[in-house]
Amino acid sequence: MRTEQIMKKIDLITGFLGSGKTTFISEYADFLVRAGESVAIIVNDYGAINVDRLLLEKTLGDKCHLEMVIGGDPDCTRRRLKTKLITMGLAGYTRVIVEPSGIFDADEFFDLIYEDPLERMFEPGNVITIVDACFINEQISFEQSENKDTEIRYLLASQTAKAGTVVLSKMDKEMADKSDDSVNIIKNYVNNCLKEFKCARQISDLYIWKTGAVTDQDFSKIFTSGYHSGEMIKLPVTDSNSFKSIFFFHVKTDVNKLEDTIKRIFDDSKNGRLIRLKGFIQNTDGSWLEVNATSRMVNISPITVGQELFILIGENLNQERIGGYWDEYRNTL
Repeated sequence: MRTEQIMKKIDLITGFLGSGKTTFISEYADFLVRAGESVAIIVNDYGAINVDRLLLEKTLGDKCHLEMVIGGDPDCTRRRLKTKLITMGLAGYTRVIVEPSGIFDADEFFDLIYEDPLERMFEPGNVITIVDACFINEQISFEQSENKDTEIRYLLASQTAKAGTVVLSKMDKEMADKSDDSVNIIKNYVNNCLKEFKCARQISDLYIWKTGAVTDQDFSKIFTSGYHSGEMIKLPVTDSNSFKSIFFFHVKTDVNKLEDTIKRIFDDSKNGRLIRLKGFIQNTDGSWLEVNATSRMVNISPITVGQELFILIGENLNQERIGGYWDEYRNTL
């Protein structure tokens, strides 16, 4: 007698570079585990070395199974992700979370899981999109003095169009006394991006996320929010000529002045348009520090284990010029 196969849910947690996907996943996955789910997480970071997996291991420990998809060209990455999903589908996990690169068209997610044999293993659960309030405000200011960045606007539209929940991150770093105005400005910007690419959907609600303060009741609503069809004009999205990631290994610099150095790297327009810097460096006492930076914030905090590298992500980056800010570094491991 044939037994009906139980379809497993797969969630996509998407968002632009530096929006806070990894931090959100650590909190969301913790909720799922406490709710009785058996959770696997697949991380596909931008670039060949996966910092985000180390950060998830730090916060989640052995609560969830973590897998990594090493970056490569789009076709290669797609094949690797499909292989990982097949493996997860054959295992006993009830919920799989996929964290893609920040340069990611959400349509690719649905195209993939409707391929054989994944369509017999999985069904879409939730699409949760993290929108960085700081980055959107910066983008609005950038577009007032420069031309519109079509690729960024398209990525934002494609990721929010299908989201069951749009999560607004880093609002606690914005103007608290003008939070309503800030939310409306950001919502209007997102909706204008959707209109630009002929998406009929308009976002009515944004969930304001404060790190570490999401209640189980709120997570339950997010957990059942599902996804939208979000039909829109489709453009090719790749790790394009403008977007790139550059790597600095075994960086030597004055750790006491690290925050200032990173701020100067972001502020120097001759370096290119730097969007995100992340990685690890050893402190003077041999302990590890985690570094996570955007143009608006630099977070440096202790971490148990690290890897001697910085990954910088942005547009038209000048690696040689940026390298001049370090006392010493290597281009390879």
